[in-house]
Order: sequence, then structure tokens, then C-alpha cells
Amino acid sequence: MRRIFFISFIGISLFVSGCAQQNLPVVVNNNDTWSPSGILEHGSREAKVVALTFDADMTPKMKNDLKTGVVQSWYEKGVIDILEKNQVPATLFLTGMWAEIYPDVTRELGANPLFEIGNHSYDHGAFHMPCYGLGEVKDRSDEVMKTQGVLKELVGYAPKYFRFPGGCGASDDVALVSQLGLQVVGWDDISGDAYIRDRAEPIVTQTIKNAQNGSIIVFHMHGGHTAPQTVHALQAVIDGLRKEGFGFVKVSEL
Repeated sequence: MRRIFFISFIGISLFVSGCAQQNLPVVVNNNDTWSPSGILEHGSREAKVVALTFDADMTPKMKNDLKTGVVQSWYEKGVIDILEKNQVPATLFLTGMWAEIYPDVTRELGANPLFEIGNHSYDHGAFHMPCYGLGEVKDRSDEVMKTQGVLKELVGYAPKYFRFPGGCGASDDVALVSQLGLQVVGWDDISGDAYIRDRAEPIVTQTIKNAQNGSIIVFHMHGGHTAPQTVHALQAVIDGLRKEGFGFVKVSEL
């Protein structure tokens, strides 16, 4: 029997509401010491630092929307510009398909010491169904290793970290990723930027409110109509977290 973990935790209302609409099991984590085996959700609660993470999704539909001109780009460069301007390090989880579409950008990001690159599967298929309308992956190992190959060729190293698309995974998925040599990374602070699409303020408020020492915060960096407010919220998030006394580190530094 597969033990199911949905990694979008911490009782955030938008996530819980989304799960309820799809009849998904909800895991609410109010215990700092608990986490599913093999999943890194946060770092030490002793140090007042947080890790900003950004997912670059790319599904076959997103690729087709780009090809047909429905969207102009699935790369929100403004997110990277803000991080660079503020010298804020971040961990970037790239899908293999996104990296293939933006090879030069991927090389630049991989060469920038401010960032580290993580694996977000090849085409953002779900490892466990149902998962927010995502299609199911056919070969889980291939989803991981194909992307490892793509990213290693472009950035010069194979990522150490993996994030499930949609945060949907089961215990044997976690075990598989571990066997393939990667650490599964979740989060304990969800910005909501993939759900809140009309204004930036709720993203800022929610992210800062839920930040704790060692938090891993999840955002998206592909922009478009699926995460249009990230770039508008990010500067205020950085300023607000700094005002609260937080510093910024990469996931590897947690």
C-alpha cells in the first residue's frame, strides 16, 4: 500500500481549499519536529534564515501555448533581476523541458553563484494522482534521470535536490528519488503565487506571516497567466522578511 504525502503543508487555507475541491487528502503539520521520511521541509529552527525556492514548471500544454503564441514567455526574468539586485540567494527547481526551451538562461542561472539548480521532473507530470489536473508520469525514474541529464549538460553538474510537481508524492516515490541519489525537498511556507493571480498583496502577507526560522518558501519563476504576481510581490517579500530579521540562504545551506 502506498503511503501518500502531499508536501504542501502548514494548514494554509488556499491549499486546504484546493484539496477539498478535488477530494485530496490533506496533511496539516503543526509539529515542527514531524516530517515524512526522506523529505526536507525546513532547516534548523535555531537560525533566523529562510530559503527562497522557485519552480520553473513546463507541461506539454504550456509548451504548446508558447509555440502557438498564447503566452509570450514562460520565463519571468524580473524575478531573477530582483534576486540579483538584492543579492538574495535562491534554489531554482527547473523542469527538464523548461531548461531545453531556455538553454541559455539555464546556463546563466547555473553559472551564477547566487543560485543552485534543482530537479523538478521533466514535464511536470504527477507522481501521484490526482494532482491539480496534472497528467500522470509514465516512467518515474525517467522523469528524474532525463532531467538530471539535461541539467548536467547545461549547468555542468547534476542537481542534488528534487521537488515533486504539485508537491504530490507517495512513500515509494520518495524512496525512488532517494535511490536515484537525490534529496526530496518540500516546503513549510507556501507563497500562494500559483493560486493568487489578481494582486500581489496576499502573497506578501501570507509568505511573511508563515515564515519561521529555517523555512523553505515556495514560489514560481515562470510567470505567464499561472503565476503572474510573483514578480510584483517579491521585492516586498524580501523587504518584509529582512524587517523581521531573517537572512537568506540556499537549500544546501540549511
